[in-house]
Amino acid sequence: MITTPEVERDKASAPLLALDRIEKSFGSNQVLADVSLVVRPGEVIGLLGENGAGKSTMMNIVAGALQPSGGAIHYAGAKRNFTSIAEGIQAGVAFVHQELSVIGSLSVAENLFLGSLPRNRLGLVDFARIYAQSRDMLDAIGATWIDPKMLAGTLRAGEQQLVEIARAAARKPRLLILDEPTSSLTPHEVSAFLSYVSRARAEGTAIIFITHRLEEAMTICDRLLVLRNGAIVSDCAPDDTSKAQIIRDMTGKDSLFAYRDRQKHETEVALALSGISDGRLIEDISLTVRRGEIFGLFGLVGAGRTELLETICGARRASSGRMELFGQVHVPASPHQALRAGVALVPEGRKTAGILPQHSVRRNASAASLRNMGGGVFVSAKEEARKTRAELRALSVRMTSDGQAITTLSGGNQQKVMFARALLSGPRLLLLDEPTHGVDVGAKSELYEIIRAAADQGLTVIVASSELPEITALCDRVGVLSKGRLAGLLEREKMNEETLLRLAFSEHEA
Repeated sequence: MITTPEVERDKASAPLLALDRIEKSFGSNQVLADVSLVVRPGEVIGLLGENGAGKSTMMNIVAGALQPSGGAIHYAGAKRNFTSIAEGIQAGVAFVHQELSVIGSLSVAENLFLGSLPRNRLGLVDFARIYAQSRDMLDAIGATWIDPKMLAGTLRAGEQQLVEIARAAARKPRLLILDEPTSSLTPHEVSAFLSYVSRARAEGTAIIFITHRLEEAMTICDRLLVLRNGAIVSDCAPDDTSKAQIIRDMTGKDSLFAYRDRQKHETEVALALSGISDGRLIEDISLTVRRGEIFGLFGLVGAGRTELLETICGARRASSGRMELFGQVHVPASPHQALRAGVALVPEGRKTAGILPQHSVRRNASAASLRNMGGGVFVSAKEEARKTRAELRALSVRMTSDGQAITTLSGGNQQKVMFARALLSGPRLLLLDEPTHGVDVGAKSELYEIIRAAADQGLTVIVASSELPEITALCDRVGVLSKGRLAGLLEREKMNEETLLRLAFSEHEA
């Protein structure tokens, strides 16, 4: 059959995927209502919305993991309704979920070829071949530094995510769905990954990019689709909208992350660090934090932010230097001992280091303060329920019951429960490591209000974050770390993006 350039152009512009008035309900709860969407080959669509807006449900329907309650799906020019994930994969649909599924006890290469390990003529696994092909698969998405022979469990969360993306990309899918693919990546890794997205787009792959990072979405996407309460509220090109408008579309209200001037009269020193080192990752750090202050720790990945918080809360031992907490020498031998001294930590990565997935919302909130919920060695279930419910209400945790599993809550509400756990322990110093990682703008705004309210009541807060807008929106002062050293301390009036980044890179340029 002879085709003309015009015919080829028509084929390329024809929709790969079309959703026609899709609906989805779980019992009486309608999650999607009248959703229509067209995706063309080589198009990158940013799918935005608060947690619970219906994004994952919509994409699970596209991929075949869920069935719609109503409406029609057209794929590659035909009416299709995938009845399983395997059927979707066979048709060229790949969905990389935010929840990681790599097997830590296997090598990166074995994870990449899981279920289809190539064998040699003797019937043995051809490791030389899978290592070589794994190298090509990782290079294709810009993850050139990952060694295919490494155990996958030794990789950072962001690197494990790249392994999953490499596995999906190697199938050469026609439609690639990515759920928060950059949430755990360093700036360098993000740049390499976005280069891959550009190459895949040029090769005709359609990509749906679920993200909370609005700047990235506006940079890489051809269209931005916003879901709110299960319905599409906007669908436009990045040039036709703004970050402020997207936030309004997502939340139904203005949500500006601007610093709110706080009346700070406290001069009492809550925490004093003098020459703190751990002999490996942090070196000679000296600073003071005042009572009621929101103090920021900024730096690139690997700068030592987490390690410094771990030293303050007793999870890591200082090899030299001195710490004082409200004028008393502070040398906690464990996080439990630090907690008894009034130091509470909300760690980075609620999925891996925060929530207790097998327990209820209530027990997750009360886990650090059970000793205060009863007499003697016994916990009073009545007292536990009373105190945790009061704190969960104060933090506006959206749930059906505090007895439901923590895993049934949205990411933002899970993070609020982690805040409740820390606050229920009655801390004097609250340490927050990437406190809004992986939550949507609405939940982020609510968490900011929780932090400000706690500081206004006299609680001292240290916020370690790699997000510049977060540091500038929340913090009264900031310490900038670079390769484990304190590169600078900035008062509020000196805090700007250029200065913060210059200090963060200072030791890298030395």
